[in-house]
Amino acid sequence: MQIEPLEQNVLAAIGRHNLIQFGDTVIVALSGGADSMALLWVLWQNKEQLGITVQAAHVNHGLRDASQQEEQFVTEFCQMHGIVLHLHRQERQKKQRSEEWARNLRYDFFAQLIRQQKEKPTKIATAHTLTDQAETLLFRLARGTGPKGAGGIPVQRDCFIRPLLTCTRNEVEAYCSANGLDYVQDESNFTDRYARNRIRLHVLPQLEQINPQVQQALGQFCNHMQSWQKYFDRQGENLLKEAKTPDGWNAEILQAADAVIRAEALRRLAESKRPLRQQDLPKLEQLVQGECKVVQLGPGLRLINQNGILQWKQKTQPLQPLAPQRAVPGIYHLPGGYCLVLSVLEGLDCEQIKKFPQSRKKGLTNWADYDKIVDSLSLRTRQPGDVFRPVGRGGSKTLKKLFNEKGVPLQQRALLPLLAVDSQVVWLWGEGTSEAFLPSQDTKRILLVNVSQDSIKESET
Repeated sequence: MQIEPLEQNVLAAIGRHNLIQFGDTVIVALSGGADSMALLWVLWQNKEQLGITVQAAHVNHGLRDASQQEEQFVTEFCQMHGIVLHLHRQERQKKQRSEEWARNLRYDFFAQLIRQQKEKPTKIATAHTLTDQAETLLFRLARGTGPKGAGGIPVQRDCFIRPLLTCTRNEVEAYCSANGLDYVQDESNFTDRYARNRIRLHVLPQLEQINPQVQQALGQFCNHMQSWQKYFDRQGENLLKEAKTPDGWNAEILQAADAVIRAEALRRLAESKRPLRQQDLPKLEQLVQGECKVVQLGPGLRLINQNGILQWKQKTQPLQPLAPQRAVPGIYHLPGGYCLVLSVLEGLDCEQIKKFPQSRKKGLTNWADYDKIVDSLSLRTRQPGDVFRPVGRGGSKTLKKLFNEKGVPLQQRALLPLLAVDSQVVWLWGEGTSEAFLPSQDTKRILLVNVSQDSIKESET
């Protein structure tokens, strides 16, 4: 594979799907593997032509012994070329973690980066390839899927773009070789422990003996299914509009529709409330046909057939306070829509904060001396006897007294997240860090608390 064809394919895909606009900031999800290194290099080499700012983001999951070396590799590469690198480091995991856990960690970090960009138009570029597309399709077909799942990985969803989706992994590795790009090999990709690996190592090679272009064929099938799914989406939406009544949806109109379009309408109806489980669709069909009166779709969530009209019956469940848990660096989604991102800064980053605290101003209240709390910090909601020392107030207050002074509603008090050592509150949502735990000139490690009540999450691979 020559250098030019892969770059041309990527640039053509960007133009064909309008993935990037002039002035965008594009952050490449950089693992250090061949795929992400190639993607970063293509965008970096063509940033002036595209009119974009190129940055990178790396997540050290703390899952493997090689994680630290991979972090060092991408850090040194970005430093060498002057590329801004956003880094999230998870402490070494002591227990086995799933691929889903690692994926959620990555996408939560990407969501944090998007929020930090604020008004700047920003895209997250992930290095999914045509090979990934083929593996995803085969994996979903083996488990059982419908037209939507058979569409595979979309080239764009919200702020996430995938410019490499027309390039195979072999083409990517050839591009790296031709450009002298080093990359790291994740040894977990070569074990049969994961189902996707078994597809990559055994199933795809067998299919390539039947058709050497099988990856392209599977990718083209996904493109067709995505187009068909868009059509089904429109038809399902139109059917729901036609069936809509002041009280719900007319079951007789739904019955008269084509079964495929009716299934799509029912899927859209269910997913307006929660993700649809595959086993729920036959139950919804029975509900429309009058063969049952109620379908339970989740805790406190039912769809009923009331005299030929489908209606939602939803019981609001009160949110429960957060149970205490050990607070370690990571991302936490909490009851009430609260989100905390805990990270530890040391070395140069720590020294910069101590040297220029005035530049942080309000943000300084979300920094704490990590060495004072590392072994005993818990994440929870309030408990009887909790005390907090507001900065500059000359003493501690019970949380009850503080909440009364601030006029915090009673229902909100039970959900506000905090970090504590025993009954000493280190950090409190809306108040920041206790004066007793603020960094000093002797601090060697700083705990940074980023907060949000928004969430951006990717829903597929």
